[in-house]
Amino acid sequence: MLGKRKIRQYVFELLCGYECNSDIAPEEYYLTAYDNLLCSDDENDTVKNTFLGVLSNIIRIDEIITSYLNNWKVSRLSVVTRTILRLSTYEMIYLKLAPAISINEAVEISKKFAEDKAPGYINGVLNNISANLSKYE
Repeated sequence: MLGKRKIRQYVFELLCGYECNSDIAPEEYYLTAYDNLLCSDDENDTVKNTFLGVLSNIIRIDEIITSYLNNWKVSRLSVVTRTILRLSTYEMIYLKLAPAISINEAVEISKKFAEDKAPGYINGVLNNISANLSKYE
């Protein structure tokens, strides 16, 4: 059985991979990429639903993130940073995950996969989003 952190990391990896393969349908990409995941059926459902949930709400998620980037665009962020912000924003707004948990997990993923200054940047953006969650309910 995987922990929640590993499930979140799988979703993160799928979302990053999809950035390079967005010419195919998300469901098709998921089925192709699923062969590399070692999940139980319940975990698979969580990974799949979260992956597809982020993608189906990506326009709104990017609008929310952009409003906290201070004259910067989501498209200018690195794929890793952009993906971490999208996943955490989705968790806080759509899954109603406690912001402290989602932000902490985002920072931990960024320490593992992102550039050196990314954890602080990600923490700042997500803290601003979490302070205004009531605007997005």
